[in-house]
Amino acid sequence: MEDTQLFKQMDFIRMRTIAALDNTTEEMADFVPDGFKNSIRWNLGHIYLSHENLIHSFAGEKGQIPEGFAEMFGFNTSPAAWEGTPPSLKELRRLLSEQPERLKASFMGRLSEKGEKPFQMTKQIAFETLAEVVSFANWHEGLHQGAITTIKRVQGIENLWEPVHA
Repeated sequence: MEDTQLFKQMDFIRMRTIAALDNTTEEMADFVPDGFKNSIRWNLGHIYLSHENLIHSFAGEKGQIPEGFAEMFGFNTSPAAWEGTPPSLKELRRLLSEQPERLKASFMGRLSEKGEKPFQMTKQIAFETLAEVVSFANWHEGLHQGAITTIKRVQGIENLWEPVHA
């Protein structure tokens, strides 16, 4: 797949994530429904952190990860264990909005590069190129958009894409 196509998909997916964020209040962002482990705020922070970790680390580079993000939004974390104040929705929006352009600037024209070692998903599946990792990161973001949508529906939010604040 051509670099521009993968980044176009990233832009579309991120546009939808930002739309979901814009239809979320601070109060809604921290609600964790019964049977769930995480909140909307956690999913948004996890999306940002995952892109930084997956793509940059595969390329052997350091991503732009704000202090405390790994502890708050990493794999197997939960708001129930947070120490300190999580980022506001305004801060998450800024980070999520800026990230795609920064990733494009760093990785456009490089997606055929192989990492130092494959990104092993399962015993049978390993991603060997940056393109494969970016494609996975895009899918992963969509997965978390689904979680955000589900949490909103549990809260009785029907209009998932209308902004509630600017």
